[in-house]
Amino acid sequence: MNTEVKSIVGKCPMLRLQLNKGERHRIMRGDIRRGSLWVIPRSNWYSVFVTGEVEGLMYNFLCSTFGHEAGEDQGRKYWNIGDIEDVSKIVHRFDKM
Repeated sequence: MNTEVKSIVGKCPMLRLQLNKGERHRIMRGDIRRGSLWVIPRSNWYSVFVTGEVEGLMYNFLCSTFGHEAGEDQGRKYWNIGDIEDVSKIVHRFDKM
């Protein structure tokens, strides 16, 4: 598990973290039934995916802050984020929504 992602999520009272196969960090909120924020560490960046209801909540913020998505994988939009501080901004925004 990426300790940086774990530490960031640990500071967010509304969020919980689940580690899936391949270092896929699934970040969930108890009041959202369908959808998650996913953070996947890569060698030089982090891929950030949004699914379900979370896409609707976070899409405008992600586009206005980081530009349009880098691509789509299996119908899920993602952004490649180069800095853990930017990942932290995304996670904290998700916590406060």
